[in-house]
Formats: sequence, structure tokens, C-alpha cells
Amino acid sequence: MDAVITDSQVSRADIVHYLKVSPDKVTVIYPGVSSTCHPMPAAEAAEVGRRHGLPASYLLYLGSVEKRKNVHGLLRAYALLRQRGESRPLVVAGIQRSNASGLPRLVQELDLQGHVLFAGYVPDADLPAVYSGADLFVFPSLYEGFGLPPLEAMACGTPVVCSDAGSLPEVVGDAAVMVDPKDTEALAEAMYRVLADRELREELRQKGLARARQFTWEKAARETVAVYRKVLGQ
Repeated sequence: MDAVITDSQVSRADIVHYLKVSPDKVTVIYPGVSSTCHPMPAAEAAEVGRRHGLPASYLLYLGSVEKRKNVHGLLRAYALLRQRGESRPLVVAGIQRSNASGLPRLVQELDLQGHVLFAGYVPDADLPAVYSGADLFVFPSLYEGFGLPPLEAMACGTPVVCSDAGSLPEVVGDAAVMVDPKDTEALAEAMYRVLADRELREELRQKGLARARQFTWEKAARETVAVYRKVLGQ
């Protein structure tokens, strides 16, 4: 083996530790954010949202729905948020895996019926509108090797609250509010703070747009070519 390409420093450390690969053979190349991800006009975002049965205003989680993504923790934090007066519904979008069973029962236990919408799979073409239509994007994952959805949300101008686990700190930088994903009260507090503070939302929006622009497929392609040339001795 001459070289390994991975997508974050956290993944690089895992490869070195668990697979016993020499560190000098592992190169981190960050993925890009699709150029289709950008802020959408409100009317267009609303039209796409209606096609997916989304409300006019909502909080959003988007990604696979599985145990590692901590959607159960998000529901508990959202229940605490509602106790503080938040009325906007929570949209959970993405394919539900078998190991995420029990979510409908948890919705009932938390008395969230009618306030949580499981939207299922969203086609790539509709992602920018769904991100743009959200008032807040929440990503409380317990572990990520990279974590593209927060960057996609940022590219669409949506403020982000995410966990501080795995690679997410190196991905979002200072452009998101980060919390311990296992601390339900901290997650609820972070969501409340962003939703209640207009200046903070605008600050996160501007930082997020700038952060997302740093991740391009053109840059990833150039860095990948450089690795191939090094291996080939060019």
C-alpha cells in the first residue's frame, strides 16, 4: 500500500490506530460541498417544502436516521425546548435504519404527536430548498468520520447547532454552536439560544456561508491528483 486518502483528521487517526497504517501514508482530503447548495428564495423553498408536506416554519434534522445519529437524544432535547415555549415543529428527514426503531414510541412518550414530522428521503435536487426553509439545522451525531449535512445547511444560509463529537469540530470550525451530544439539556439550551437571538442567528449564517465556501470539489480534485503524482514519483 502506497497511500491512503481519507476525509478528516479524526478518520486519519482511526486509520493509523486501528489499521496500523504509517501516518506518513495517510492524507486528509476534505470533500466538497455541492455548488447546488446555496440559499434559495423563500417562495421557491416554500414550494418545495409543500411538496414534501413540510410546514411553513420548522427546525430540521437531515441525515440517515440510525442509532449513531442520536435522533433519540434530539427528540428529548426538542421536548425540553417545547417546554420553554417553542412551537415550531421538528422535521426529521432521511432514511430510517432498522437500528433506529422506537422513535414513534418515543414521540408518544414525550407527548410530541403532531409536532415531529418524519419526512423520509429527500432527493438531492430538493435539498437546498429544504435546508433553506429551516429556521435551524440540528445535527447531534455521536460520531462522524466527516459530516456533510451541517456544511450543506451552512451553504444554504441556515444556522447550525451540532455535536462536538468525531470530526464535526474540524468540519464546522467556529461557524456552528457545538454541544456534547449526550447532554440533552445542553442541546436544548443551544437550540433555544440560537432561535431566541436574532444577532446570533445572523452571525452563524454569515460564518456558515464563509465556512462552506472553503470546501470545494475543485480543491479536493487538485489534492487528490497531488497524492497520485507523489505515489507515481512525478
